[in-house]
Amino acid sequence: MKKKNLFYALVAGGIFLCAALQSGAQTVMDSLKEGERLFRLDRTDEAIPFLQKASSSGTAPQAFNYLGLCYHKKGELKMALDVFVRAMDVPGTDRRVLAFNAGNVCFDMLDFENAEKWYDSVLSADESYSPAVLNRANCRLNMGKIRESRDDYKKYLELCPEDVQKEEITLLLSVLEEEIVRLELEEMEKLSQEQRLKEEEERLAAKKAEEEALAAEKRRKLLEQMAAAIQEAENNAK
Repeated sequence: MKKKNLFYALVAGGIFLCAALQSGAQTVMDSLKEGERLFRLDRTDEAIPFLQKASSSGTAPQAFNYLGLCYHKKGELKMALDVFVRAMDVPGTDRRVLAFNAGNVCFDMLDFENAEKWYDSVLSADESYSPAVLNRANCRLNMGKIRESRDDYKKYLELCPEDVQKEEITLLLSVLEEEIVRLELEEMEKLSQEQRLKEEEERLAAKKAEEEALAAEKRRKLLEQMAAAIQEAENNAK
């Protein structure tokens, strides 16, 4: 009889534990859903506590992205970047989306070098992820990487031929092509000038070497003449 009572006690305890776990999981999911709802209503300050609670549980990886986006919306860029970067090591998170959002934060921080690196990491995993292509194009344009940004804009239009910004991007591409031609002509002129300078330097160096050789020859002949005169005078004295 005692064994039977113990068995029931263990079963009851298991049911209680299971119910507690289910309740905890439900609380986490409720926090995530409420945080997401408030985020979509643009009530970011209210959403943050719910998303912090959901993300701290370790069982709601989606919460990290929403939490980072909340900080980004509020203009708290360093905190947003910290959330996205930390979430990279959390099992179950969408690293592609996190890297993309980290790139966007760096872009807004005017840290174009790191923004480009984040977009690179996104595209190394999925080269057809068009938002990263477009944002990297904008990033490279700000960095003065004209040719690379041109290539990204072209690729973006290939991926999204019906994009609403197609006309603006096409116009920008024509401006970039003109700028690239100008830069190429400028580079050619620079190389031509460098070649002319090099040839002139070589000519002057050769002329100087020739003059020095002639001067050395004159000195040698003068020394020979002086030595001969001294020798002749010595012979006459005898």
